[in-house]
Amino acid sequence: MLVVARNPDILLEKCEKHLSANEPLVVGFSGGGDSLALLVKLLQLGKNTGRAVHALIVNHRIKEQADVEACQALLQAQELGAKAQILNWNGAKLVGHAQARTARYTLLAAACRKLGSRHLWLAHTASDQIETFWLRLKAGSTARGLAVMGYDAPFPVWPQGYDLRVLRPLLDQCREQLRDDLLVQNLCWIEDAANSDRQYERVRIRQSLAELQVAGLQTELVNVGIGQFQKLAEIEQSQVEELLSCVVFDKFGFAVIDNKKLQKADETVLARLLEKIMLGVSGRSRAKHSGRTLVATWRKLPEQDCTINGCLLQFTKNKVRIFRDPGAVCGRAGKSGLSVEVSSVGQSVLFDNKWLIAPTETGTLLPLGNCLDRLTSGQIEELQQVPYPARATLPVLQTKSGKIIVFATEAPQQITPIAAIRGIETGTLFA
Repeated sequence: MLVVARNPDILLEKCEKHLSANEPLVVGFSGGGDSLALLVKLLQLGKNTGRAVHALIVNHRIKEQADVEACQALLQAQELGAKAQILNWNGAKLVGHAQARTARYTLLAAACRKLGSRHLWLAHTASDQIETFWLRLKAGSTARGLAVMGYDAPFPVWPQGYDLRVLRPLLDQCREQLRDDLLVQNLCWIEDAANSDRQYERVRIRQSLAELQVAGLQTELVNVGIGQFQKLAEIEQSQVEELLSCVVFDKFGFAVIDNKKLQKADETVLARLLEKIMLGVSGRSRAKHSGRTLVATWRKLPEQDCTINGCLLQFTKNKVRIFRDPGAVCGRAGKSGLSVEVSSVGQSVLFDNKWLIAPTETGTLLPLGNCLDRLTSGQIEELQQVPYPARATLPVLQTKSGKIIVFATEAPQQITPIAAIRGIETGTLFA
């Protein structure tokens, strides 16, 4: 069994400090032992602080008993005193853990926004932490990946999780102790059959760890090792933050970097910095190329412009400009450009996963590069200040009457560069 913190609720207290004054407590609840233990703690915290507690139950509609189990969890949460709701997945049939995970967090993100909460509380434990460590170790993860999960971390899906965080107050507590505490309170939880199904790698890892513990493996020392990886990740993060001072995210969606200041940067830190910048420019959820591959591409500059991770890199006078790849937005051979219909106003719309737009008219959102022939002479003149690659990828609205509205120059209050904000933000490197 894992050694737990002397004060088992110290992380709970640290998590609470991240909340705004009137923010409700919103927990992902499955009815399983871990989420039940967390709900009980949050109900007490809500009682002590006057905060509402909401239990969100996701029904992926994958298993035969999915509807029944969701209703069981709903009733239990309500009986304990939480405001509970079931979030049903109504999209395409989900296949595999990755699709289910994305669907789950997409539903949870939307629910958090409706409830006015920037934080979702999750019941990951020290046991989950160790299992995830072994899974990533087996997959050949980097030191940053082996830092595993943080108690306060970015929301795990993009762009649906923009401006949201997850809180994990049980990361210093083991699964067995939480269940023992529930039994003392005469509380029962739902046992998911999937937790013992060996077709899942996590289950196989869990069972192997149990056998190794019998053979003498001290899992608490593994947890100490994870803590060391987290310290290394925090050091790397502080170095990334220092280098961010040489990066400027322009309001027109591109980044400018003083390359001189990066010449002596540690390769690992440089790779992480470039990854952050490119995510901030491209709006992508993950960078396809990272680590040494990314640094090697960077070192080739100023030999030639290149595209990588959905970005176009250009070198000029010791500065590097990173633009969104125009072809990815405007289209290229065999692929049409982006187009988003705005059928009603009053609700924000995403464009290219990097712009959050609140248009005041209906119409079609398009990349500016695909409607240059419809711009007025005044609009063209105003846009001369913007480098062409950035200009081409700017979102515009073509109204029903055919008028073009260039948000960046004509209605900046209606557009927010959320990906750029994400690139500037710092925080835990372990999600």
